[in-house]
Amino acid sequence: MKLLLKTSCILVTTFTLHCNVLADGPFEEIMKKGFKGSKTEPALLKKVLGGSATEAEKAKLKEYISKLASLKPEKGTAESWKGKTTALVKAMEKDDLKALKEATNCKACHKVHK
Repeated sequence: MKLLLKTSCILVTTFTLHCNVLADGPFEEIMKKGFKGSKTEPALLKKVLGGSATEAEKAKLKEYISKLASLKPEKGTAESWKGKTTALVKAMEKDDLKALKEATNCKACHKVHK
């Protein structure tokens, strides 16, 4: 009985955590982990621009940027979205930190698309 109760608690907790992650959606995950970061873990973008990112972290940021480019913005035009996200993708592909820094102007993108 105790084993069944413990197993049930673990399953419920795991399911709840999984649902909370899914509830955030792709934009939120990309923004939180890729661009914003937290008190304990800096954003991947900050690490890449600062030169402290590992190859795995660079690959993850590249993955986030590619995913971002495939999404539809909450508002704003598709042309504007494509232009902004294409600049991000190209900067990551070329490993051009100057272009990446310019393309990640949060205010410019949020003003139009958030």
